[in-house]
Amino acid sequence: MRKKMYKAGKVWVAATLAIVGVMAGGAVVSADDNGDELSVVADEPAPQPDQVVVLQNDDTTSATSAPVSADTPATSESSVDNTSVASAGSDASSGSLSQLVNSSTESLGSVASAGQALSSESASVVTDNAGSVSSATAPEVSSANPQQSSAATEIVPSSVSSVASSSTTVSRRGLTREVTPSAQATHQSETVVKQQVPKSTAQVAVAKAAPQATKHATVSTTKVTVAKRGATTIAQPVTKKVVKPFTGYKKGVFYQNGKRATGYLSDGKHRYLFRNGVKQKGVQKFQGTYYMFNLRDGRMMRNTYTASQWGLWYLFGADGRILTDVQPWAGGYYTFDARTYLKHTNVYEPARWGTWYMYDETGRCVSGYKYWQNGLYYFHPGTYLKATNEAVWENGNEYWADGGGVVRTGNWQIEHAIDTGTSLVGHSPYVWGGGRNSWSIAARQFDCSSFVRWCFANSGVFAGNVGDAVTYSQTSLGQGVPWSNIRRGDIFFMDHIGHVGIYLGGQYFLHDSPSSPTGGVGVSRLSDVVDRDDRAYAVPWYDIVDGVVRRLV
Repeated sequence: MRKKMYKAGKVWVAATLAIVGVMAGGAVVSADDNGDELSVVADEPAPQPDQVVVLQNDDTTSATSAPVSADTPATSESSVDNTSVASAGSDASSGSLSQLVNSSTESLGSVASAGQALSSESASVVTDNAGSVSSATAPEVSSANPQQSSAATEIVPSSVSSVASSSTTVSRRGLTREVTPSAQATHQSETVVKQQVPKSTAQVAVAKAAPQATKHATVSTTKVTVAKRGATTIAQPVTKKVVKPFTGYKKGVFYQNGKRATGYLSDGKHRYLFRNGVKQKGVQKFQGTYYMFNLRDGRMMRNTYTASQWGLWYLFGADGRILTDVQPWAGGYYTFDARTYLKHTNVYEPARWGTWYMYDETGRCVSGYKYWQNGLYYFHPGTYLKATNEAVWENGNEYWADGGGVVRTGNWQIEHAIDTGTSLVGHSPYVWGGGRNSWSIAARQFDCSSFVRWCFANSGVFAGNVGDAVTYSQTSLGQGVPWSNIRRGDIFFMDHIGHVGIYLGGQYFLHDSPSSPTGGVGVSRLSDVVDRDDRAYAVPWYDIVDGVVRRLV
């Protein structure tokens, strides 16, 4: 009886100590009446998953807690077998807590309930006196998630920490012993590591205890599944190959940065114009004006007077733009129409500032003498202004420019003879042998010598007989003068005395010839090409001048 009472007392003492331990916050060994769990409960909550350092192994192991001896303090190395069961405590003789458990399930009900409640929130950790978790090979911390009844694997975020529980209390014969480990945190930012407990180290398991009527409590354990050690993977930077957009020709089309080129492009020396990838040539309108691009290779043309793709000629400036109005070019001045951009020729017109200028058949602004509209004019060099009401000179001979600018000699016979002949310009075709009788003269049919005779005859000046006037007979008329002193109204001979004409001044002359601009009676300049239609001679008139000059008046 005493022995039974003694045993019952021991049970009540253990139960009381367990309750006191729970109330005091210490860890006690508890077993529920359903045999679910046996655990060592820490006095502080277990670390959260983001605070736990977990190393991984290559195996998944099933581990149970090692027996905890109240007589022997935890050392730096704990011997734990992979299949051992964590014992909740030890009595004085056997070092086991089974005698505290097998007395009465009724007495242990409150203790088991308290133990079950605490064990479902956290797993106990055995620490050594130095405050670190004991392990044969590597440090470990096992923490049960409050939301999971048994934690098998924990995934730790990028920041990994090694944390030991702050304190652990172990029950031994009604006494409690508290061990306070140190907390260590190691931060790693490179990898994410899964929780792992090596097979050879201490394991923490949530033990299930089933009350037995036997002398020793039989405790079953829950397997702890440890995640295999995963290979540490360092994210490699992804290098994307940058594909440069295509620039160049493809099937005759030019691309710039992957798109069909449009607008100006330069190769460093010349500029080109593209539209939808096609190189433009000839005169092209761009940005409100016109530019010229070489008809052969498409390069922009500058400072040039050139023909377009349709044959018309235009002047382009230093920046390539087409030019209008009065423009300097090739040592002279030219004017270009503001609407058509074409050069003006044989015209007397004002510039944009109001001053009038004369342009010859080439479009060049005239300096010197110019025959225009059956009259001879003189324009001062440098200013290009027409002379009016003033004397002008040529080869030492004086002329007079009247109020309209028409240049004359002041001798009425000479001027009348010239005016008579000028009246037939463009109205009398050349007829060889014509002008030798009255009806032929009435029909205004002349050749070169008969035409000269007829002009001076109308002024009362003899220049040969009607029926026999020829160039050879006319070489003896009047007074001979040197070529360098020729003046307005003198006659001169060309092509080996084969042709004769009346000098007008300024290197212009009046004559009747199939090689004149009109094909008969007309006015030519000594610089004009002979036989401009059939190119029989293809030389200027002054190249065939004989140098024979006769002054009739």
